Amino acid sequence: MAFLALAACTQKTTQPKIDLKAEEQAIQSLSMKWLEAAKNHDVISMSSLFIEDVVIYRENQEPVVGLAAIKDQFTKDYQQNPKLVQNWVTERVDVSTSGDLAVEYGSWNDTGSGPDGTGSDRGRFVTVYRKINDVWKVSTDCSLSTLPEEPKN
Repeated sequence: MAFLALAACTQKTTQPKIDLKAEEQAIQSLSMKWLEAAKNHDVISMSSLFIEDVVIYRENQEPVVGLAAIKDQFTKDYQQNPKLVQNWVTERVDVSTSGDLAVEYGSWNDTGSGPDGTGSDRGRFVTVYRKINDVWKVSTDCSLSTLPEEPKN
């Protein structure tokens, strides 16, 4: 009896093996869904990809926190920049061994920014994803321009 109790206590708990390559591909697929929605200025589709307490960091502004604030920000951005065309490329995705956290690194560019639609920009981004109830969602996104700063007079 004592042997059975000891054997039960020492049995290794086997965790399901995480297919990191499949999880990386899932992140890349989600990123492309976001890009497609961004190209179509589809705020509703974009916001469905984020967790409720998402945080977005952009240059020269305070962080935008929460799904409602993100929807408002993207709606305002597209109204002010109706000709905006965004593009980005994933360069690397790191998935945690637990399979519930991932970080995407890449570069972006846009055209058609500004009220007259003639502006352009480019930069780098880091996006953090969390897997909640077996669904990947954007948790945090940080994007910075890499264009040289314009001289101040």
